[in-house]
Amino acid sequence: MSEPAAAGKARTHAGQSVAAVLAILVVAEVVAAFETSMAVQLLYTPGEFFTSDLSQLVWVVTSYSLVAALATSFVGRLGDQFGRRKVLVWVLLLSALGSVISAVAPSFGILVAGRALQGVSGAVLPLAIGMVRSTFPERKIGTGIAVVSTSALIAGAGGMLGGGLFLDYATWHWIFWTAAIFACVAALLVHFGIAREPKASLASAVHVDWAGGLMFGLGIAGALYGLTLSKSLGFASPKVLLFLIGGLVLLALWVRWELRTREPMIDVRMFTQRKFALGMLATALIAIGPIGTTNILTVTIYRNPNSIPLADGSVMELPVGLGLSATMTGLLGFITAAAAFAISPLIGRISSRFGARMGLMIGSLLTIIGLLVVCIDPTSIAVVITGMVVVIFGTGFLYSGMPTVIVECVLPEQTSTATGVNAVTRTAFQAVAASVVGLLLVFSPVAAGENTFVSMTGFLLVVGVLIATCLLTIVVVLFIPATKQPGAVGGKPQVSNLTLKD
Repeated sequence: MSEPAAAGKARTHAGQSVAAVLAILVVAEVVAAFETSMAVQLLYTPGEFFTSDLSQLVWVVTSYSLVAALATSFVGRLGDQFGRRKVLVWVLLLSALGSVISAVAPSFGILVAGRALQGVSGAVLPLAIGMVRSTFPERKIGTGIAVVSTSALIAGAGGMLGGGLFLDYATWHWIFWTAAIFACVAALLVHFGIAREPKASLASAVHVDWAGGLMFGLGIAGALYGLTLSKSLGFASPKVLLFLIGGLVLLALWVRWELRTREPMIDVRMFTQRKFALGMLATALIAIGPIGTTNILTVTIYRNPNSIPLADGSVMELPVGLGLSATMTGLLGFITAAAAFAISPLIGRISSRFGARMGLMIGSLLTIIGLLVVCIDPTSIAVVITGMVVVIFGTGFLYSGMPTVIVECVLPEQTSTATGVNAVTRTAFQAVAASVVGLLLVFSPVAAGENTFVSMTGFLLVVGVLIATCLLTIVVVLFIPATKQPGAVGGKPQVSNLTLKD
């Protein structure tokens, strides 16, 4: 029997079609990615919006990110304990409510409050991965995680394109109405289309460590807010240092609390296990490099002009950029992301056969190759698109490999909690990447009249950081122990002896 046919007939533990359940989980993750990316277009909204002050507009994104970090720390554990399907439905409904609030908001403050409530959708991916782990047959877990994880790529790119179209041809309100409709549809699909998980896949704890979850969430949110402020105030600002240091102190207190709690929200002893710790380190490097930096670099190359007319009538050629419109930038991003999503089943099969570490190494190598291609001529559309397609393929492997390497070394009842911590780590270090890349891109800029543009020096500095993080990721991955049971992402976890049991 061919593999596609076998995949179509595969069944979950409850007897449902794996393909159907996977499609529903992809829809749920698409909602979360849309919530993130469509609203980014509001940063470039014309005057009919509430405000055009960028320092205020960034709260459209920041409020979502901060609550997403806070929610993920709670929601992953609640899903592991009370049922991921049930919690996922509530997350989607709360997200829909937040979208409605933003759509009808009479003021900018109310809109930001709605965006904050939408932030709970940041916990969709850990819950979806937990459901794949607990309901899919063992041979399909790797493919399921790969498809759900990489769906965020195409959904994010589609959200940027859709948000731009709404702003160009309708009104900004439709960004939120669309998100609300999608979230409600996804909630109905999850509730009626996916069976309840087996109780054996859930944590047996009877106590919810609310204090631990709150300390972790506030610590991460404080540090993220400090990084966000650093973009405009600089790292030497007392306000920035207050939030950064305050967040780190809270995280230190959280570690102490969790070590003393019998049923912790997040079992920090997982970090003492070599594979888990190295997997989280690899996630941090990938977030700083290929994921956090590539998105900014791609938009910069696409949008930066390759030439500009001067006052004397001459034309100045610029060393970096294609000068594409916002719509064309979004369209190219969507096409390349769709290509990465198309190969997600292959990515999953490679992870299942050889382990997540192989996927991480392939992804890092593809990213390096793609970047070197772009460096040949960053003003040629053919060269840039060829290189970025290779990079996005690499990103697909990395998106899948990050949670998979974590899943390989935790118990089934810890899956959503552990992948939630992984997602928060990725978000935090993406914020670090945004701050660093912003500084590097403006290094030694090209001046043209009153305007400045990205120079070849700034471009190569960013590429150098990307390649360095990819090489470091490969080194770290080489030290990650291979999966002891090839082909079984759901094989016996290596941290089971670290888990508290009654």
